[in-house]
Amino acid sequence: MKIYFYSNQYLNNPDAKDAMLCFKKAGADVLNNLSPNVDGGVAGGSLDRVDAFVFQGDKLDTKASYLIALVLAQNKEVLCLLPKGAKLDTSLKDLEADSKLAKKIHIELYSKDDLKEKILSFLKIIDNGSIRNLFNIKYTLRISGKIADYLNWKANKENIKKADWIRDQIQCIVQDDKEYQEFLNNKFNG
Repeated sequence: MKIYFYSNQYLNNPDAKDAMLCFKKAGADVLNNLSPNVDGGVAGGSLDRVDAFVFQGDKLDTKASYLIALVLAQNKEVLCLLPKGAKLDTSLKDLEADSKLAKKIHIELYSKDDLKEKILSFLKIIDNGSIRNLFNIKYTLRISGKIADYLNWKANKENIKKADWIRDQIQCIVQDDKEYQEFLNNKFNG
């Protein structure tokens, strides 16, 4: 899971460091604008390669607003982490009021004590979201001639594409694997 983390508070921002560390500990790949080797752009490519966008700061700036709009246009999740006591920006209020966008934008007022909890809650939303169920990862598999013969036979017999049949079989295995299901249930429980 890839997250783009953006903060407009560049200097001495322990909250941003804590948040990024929390994402990394949970297994997320975090791209950000705070690293000294990043020019403030989207590191390693464009926002279409991330699963979600996270903003942290007191107030939106122009770039954060642009990035949020771009990510929402791609139908991806957005988390806005604002410190408790921060005044909610009018543009965030407008986004939150829109019934379609409100499902994708998550505005959280945090304190040091509940920052981790809010991040883990957001990660659960992303992990269970429909975008994670899309078949968009190409996987190359080398098989023997006998297995290829079997797949061809099975695909013809059931009138299904080989890739679809393999996906169905893997999904059945995943659903029946109790140990993996337990892992998924506890994945983001701090």
